[in-house]
Amino acid sequence: MITMNYRQMLVVSLWQYNHHASEGLTLPLFQETFGKVYGQHYYEKWTLYFNRNLWDMLTYFRSEEENGQKFCDMVARQVELYLHNRKQTTLKN
Repeated sequence: MITMNYRQMLVVSLWQYNHHASEGLTLPLFQETFGKVYGQHYYEKWTLYFNRNLWDMLTYFRSEEENGQKFCDMVARQVELYLHNRKQTTLKN
């Protein structure tokens, strides 16, 4: 049986719908992760074709497991930034 962690899924969902632009998946981040050419290609898929839909982008990488993992690592990095920034905001209030 596959086990899914509700808390992790919730945090990713909250990030996807509430992140600031600086916490999102940007062209420079894609290029840093995948290189200039493939970064541009995947960024265009992410923004123009899949309209920033995580499920669709994950499916796009189905035959490229290594790049799919890089994408997941990139998302995780931005989710961590999102969480860090929210903790800082909470501490200031």
